[in-house]
Amino acid sequence: AGSLFGGLVALGFCAAPMVFRLTPAPYSGNAMGAAFARWDRVAVVLSGVLLACEVVRTWAARGRSRRPVPRIRRLAAILVGLCAVFIGTRLSPRILELHESGARRGDGALGVELDTIHRRAELVGKIEAALAVALVGLHVFTLRTRDDAVDVDAVAAAPLPPGPR
Repeated sequence: AGSLFGGLVALGFCAAPMVFRLTPAPYSGNAMGAAFARWDRVAVVLSGVLLACEVVRTWAARGRSRRPVPRIRRLAAILVGLCAVFIGTRLSPRILELHESGARRGDGALGVELDTIHRRAELVGKIEAALAVALVGLHVFTLRTRDDAVDVDAVAAAPLPPGPR
């Protein structure tokens, strides 16, 4: 989840604005399209790892996984995965197609479509990033230690040492 967040921040919030500011069109769109296409593959794999970790945590937790916070954590992981797959299979490829056909944001019918899809990709990316941050927090706060697993009532009190008090 942390790697997903970091990659989204690095590409979407750091690299993309600079590439579009410093590189002329259509090269800037093609460059960022290629970068996001590559990142999307990484994001889908990271989402798969994240979901596999959730399966293992759910299995290891047994009955404790029915509590509300672990359920929210699992739901957030599923939503992060869905966001990554949606961006990688629907939004980024369409943005890349539009850039390759010469579309510029806000210029003509293709430009309007590009602008609409780009805003949707930004929104889904922000949702994915927020969920990833929340997921990191939920993972940290739902860790259990060995001491948490011990039932205090089941442990017998130790006898006092011999001698005067």
